[in-house]
Amino acid sequence: MNRNVSIVVVILVLVVIAGYLVWIRSRITQPAPSPIAEEQVQVTPTPTPILEVTASPSATPKTKEATGSIRQRGSTSSSIVR
Repeated sequence: MNRNVSIVVVILVLVVIAGYLVWIRSRITQPAPSPIAEEQVQVTPTPTPILEVTASPSATPKTKEATGSIRQRGSTSSSIVR
């Protein structure tokens, strides 16, 4: 026989053996159908804690807060276009 043909035959035999082993494994691992009733479990919801968001201290310097010290400009006769 040619060497290439021998290699192909060996590969095909290995594939057939692997397929047979997979088939046997699937037959063995299948559970037998049995009339076992599944136990029903009642799930009760548990309360979850409510998280409150609080201000955390930061390392950045604080900015000045607006205190109303800025005067608003009123409309004057010079700002009105005629």
